[in-house]
Amino acid sequence: MEGPGEMRRMPPGERCPECGSQKWYLQDGLRFCARGHQIEGFIQFDLGDIEDSGKMGAVSRREKAPRDKGKRAPTLTGQAGRDLYLESLQLIVRSQIACLINEKGHREELETVVRDLWDLRIRGSDSGLGDDARAGEDLDMFSSEPSQQSALTNWQPQSRKQSWDPELGLQWPMPRVPDTLAICYLGCVLLRIPTHLGEIIRWANDGSIPYKKCYHCLPQEMRDRLAPAYIKVLKLPFRSPVEGDELHRAVMDLVLSYDFNYHLVFPEVNHVPELIQFARELALPIDSIIVARKLASVLGYQFHFPTEKSSNPRLDYPEIRLMALLVVATKLCFPFPDDNLGAQIQNASCLRAPTFDWERWRQGKGDLPTQRDARASNFNFDKVTPSQVVSMADDELDAYFAHVSSLIDVAKDQDDSPITKFFPVENPPANETQAEDIPTTKDLDEAVKSLLSQTLKYGKSDAIKTDESTSLSVPRYEAFRNVDHLPEMASELYKAAGRSTLNANDS
Repeated sequence: MEGPGEMRRMPPGERCPECGSQKWYLQDGLRFCARGHQIEGFIQFDLGDIEDSGKMGAVSRREKAPRDKGKRAPTLTGQAGRDLYLESLQLIVRSQIACLINEKGHREELETVVRDLWDLRIRGSDSGLGDDARAGEDLDMFSSEPSQQSALTNWQPQSRKQSWDPELGLQWPMPRVPDTLAICYLGCVLLRIPTHLGEIIRWANDGSIPYKKCYHCLPQEMRDRLAPAYIKVLKLPFRSPVEGDELHRAVMDLVLSYDFNYHLVFPEVNHVPELIQFARELALPIDSIIVARKLASVLGYQFHFPTEKSSNPRLDYPEIRLMALLVVATKLCFPFPDDNLGAQIQNASCLRAPTFDWERWRQGKGDLPTQRDARASNFNFDKVTPSQVVSMADDELDAYFAHVSSLIDVAKDQDDSPITKFFPVENPPANETQAEDIPTTKDLDEAVKSLLSQTLKYGKSDAIKTDESTSLSVPRYEAFRNVDHLPEMASELYKAAGRSTLNANDS
């Protein structure tokens, strides 16, 4: 039996219920007042905090530090993360439409049409998941769960004609960033706005419309809660420019899917204004336009999107078919220098055909705004090596540093580590250099007018037509089955046509 411990004082407000004494001592695990009365229910320890358990006497509490407002919110995963990603794409579409309307002069009805197309595209995104499947997914921190990864694999569909059935659940195909441009283009097709895909590709690559830096255009609160897999997808446009073949395929996939899911059939492209625009961008004479329209009428060509078959060669794309007709018409009207077609046609008619100086066109086409090669496209920053960085010129080095800086999420990194504040990253000036390089419609018109005045020459009619001239026959059209068989001038024309429709430097 232990003896009584040292005398202690009860906390304020506590007394012995028998005698009112405020002093107590501990003996054999029981508590007694100074006069020997046993005290029941007296709490010696404050068990409010685990770290304070086992301590004797008074406890001083430390106030909790307020939560830093700049601290990142938890990342959304599951269906909540998918919804946030779709909202991000929706903001990108809205910014692209605002740019097309306010800066490019498109009709205001385009916003309504594109909004309806986007609603049809994402209508089945969350209807296939039950409430039980969504529970517990809203505020979880991101982790590489199999369900998340399996959902992300739906960006690579096996079939071009996708099913958007809400019952697919996590197998529902997710839209990609290039689909935002494709939906904007389809809105132009529905409204008969003569904007071809080549223009949209150039605007996206030179920064005229939001695409390359679309991730950095999103609000910071939205970027903080996006899952890393979605962030990677939204950052891809900056690392790789828009490719014409990819965007043409994205448009065709959407056309097939709209027809499959909603029986929505898109009209023909407004081919006559687009044909004129193609000839304008290539600085070709009006004769090529006239002959191209006659060829389309003779051949019975239609410039709609073929939905009867899911696998379409490139020539089935309406704009590529239209450009092909223009190239054929140009070769018929103005043969290349190594052909004798022009001389024979000239002798076979009393009206001398206009002549086209192909050599002067080849030398001057580089001054056309639509044929200029972007500086950044000549250097692939994704595959750069340390030795290449050391040997870079000043302008290339500045472009490389700007490329690396744009890949850094400044707000995120500064929140994660306090050391990063000693190494600030300067944001590149928004469109400071791009505003000078982006060509305007006036620049294109002046360049085309200047080049045509140098290349196109009209002759006078011949008053006498001999019997010999009438008996001459027009030779057959020369076609090329292999790129290696192309003469130099034909190769230049085909590359220029490919750059206008596909934004491709090589054809």
